[in-house]
Amino acid sequence: MKRTSTQLPVIALILFLTAIGFGFQTNAAGKPPAAGKPPADVAVTSTIDGLGVDTLPTFRIQSDQAGAYSNSNSVQSIIQASSGDWVLDLLNFNSSPQRKVLIDLRDPVPGSGPNGGPPQAPFAYQLVRARFIAQCSAYGIDMRTIAGGSTVYCPLVIAFDDAVGVRYRLTMRTDNFSEVNLAQVTCVATDVNAKCNQWRLEPSVTQLNGERKNVAKLLKVATKPNQADQDKGDFYLSFGINLTRP
Repeated sequence: MKRTSTQLPVIALILFLTAIGFGFQTNAAGKPPAAGKPPADVAVTSTIDGLGVDTLPTFRIQSDQAGAYSNSNSVQSIIQASSGDWVLDLLNFNSSPQRKVLIDLRDPVPGSGPNGGPPQAPFAYQLVRARFIAQCSAYGIDMRTIAGGSTVYCPLVIAFDDAVGVRYRLTMRTDNFSEVNLAQVTCVATDVNAKCNQWRLEPSVTQLNGERKNVAKLLKVATKPNQADQDKGDFYLSFGINLTRP
C-alpha cells in the first residue's frame, strides 16, 4: 500500500504563516516600516519675576536681570516629553555670559534648623547656577494637559551650587517633608487646539503675616553614596515664574 506523507501540508502551513508575518512587517514598498520617533520635549520661555535685591514686591527667587530664559544650547528651558514636568537648567549647561538666578535666604523659619536651632544658610543672597523642576508628575499631573484657567499643585525643587561649588537643594515636596508647601501652577492661556501654552508658578500659601510665600526645606546634598543629605532648616520663598510656549 502506498503511504501518504503528512510532512507536505505542515511545510506548506509554515510557509504560509511566514509569508503573512513578513507582510505585516513590511510596507507597500516591501520595506520594514520606519521606527516611531520618541516624543520631543516642549521648548518654553521661562520668565522669573523680580526687580533685584531689596526691591518691592519682595521675591526670594528672582532672575539675574538679564531677561527671559529661552531654551538653547546653553540654557535648558523645557516641559519634559517623558513626564510633563517643567525644567529650567542653568546648572548643567554653560553659556557666555553664564546665566544664573538670585536665591535669597534671608527669610528663615525660626526653630527649624538642626536640633531646633536657627536654620543654617550658606549665604544671605547670591546669584547662583541652578536647576528648577516642577515635579507635577510625582502627583500624576502633566503640565501639558492642565485645562485653561485651572490650577494644580505640584512640588517645586531647586538644586544650586554656592560660590565654592557646594551643592544644595531647596525642596517643596510635601511627600518628603510635611511642613513644606506645594507650588501653585495655573494654566493661564491655551492655543487654538485648547492645549495649554502659558503657565504661572506661584506660592500656594498666604502666611499668618499676610505674605504669600511657601515653606521650603534646605538640604546640603551628600557627596558620597553612603551619606545622607544634611537638613539645614526651612526658609520662606516667594516667587513668580511665567512660562510661555515657545
